[in-house]
Amino acid sequence: MKSIGIILAGGNNNRIGRLSDKRAIAALPVAGSYRAIDFTLSNMSNSRVSKVAVLPQFNARSLNEHLSSSKWWDFGRKQGGLYVFTPTVTKNNNSWYQGTADALYQNIDFLKKSHEPYVIIATGDGVYKMDYGKVLEAHIAKNADITVVYTTLKDTDDDLTRFGVLKLDENERIVEFEEKPEHPKSNLASMGIYIFNWKLLRKTLLADMKNADSSHDFGKDIIPALLNDEKKLCAYKYKGYWKDVGTIDSLWEANMDL
Repeated sequence: MKSIGIILAGGNNNRIGRLSDKRAIAALPVAGSYRAIDFTLSNMSNSRVSKVAVLPQFNARSLNEHLSSSKWWDFGRKQGGLYVFTPTVTKNNNSWYQGTADALYQNIDFLKKSHEPYVIIATGDGVYKMDYGKVLEAHIAKNADITVVYTTLKDTDDDLTRFGVLKLDENERIVEFEEKPEHPKSNLASMGIYIFNWKLLRKTLLADMKNADSSHDFGKDIIPALLNDEKKLCAYKYKGYWKDVGTIDSLWEANMDL
């Protein structure tokens, strides 16, 4: 595939309780033998994305130990490789990642050296099976600037206030996007999976870093800013099983479902 994979694995929250006191959410055990991030890594490998970077932050040690051997997901360095980039103190930067967009910006040199025209961005805390290749094909066919993968949540599913919520037109173009709204306007939830054209992503990250009012987050800042800029944001509907394991209840449900 003409794409590079980015897995955002730095998130931490108080919804998971003491389970994340000493480990990243992406490193939480699922079904005994797996970690949450394994599902995204397997999706990348099975979608023939050969070069993948993982961006951890909170309690990264357990996750780094798990990722120390890339052979489990067939990420050989000759074909591309699996890279892990934790926040690093440099001459120009001495802070942790300030948001998901900042995490990517701090590692922008990695993207510059990769030369792939498309970037697949996903989270490391979802249990699902997806062929990113099909999403990329739809992205190219629609000549989209950005494609956001979404799913439809029912009233009995996870709380919509935990996710980005979309409103679409008749052509599956995004007309509204609100991150973690108190009063969701639809039941279409972003899965935190985005496909960007690399040139636009680079330009957008540079602009976002200059915005003093930005929290440097894809859902809160990047997507809404591009909507305001009238870029072509398309949506891709995922119809399979998906569970975000960011709460104790959802982690339990994913384990029982598996």
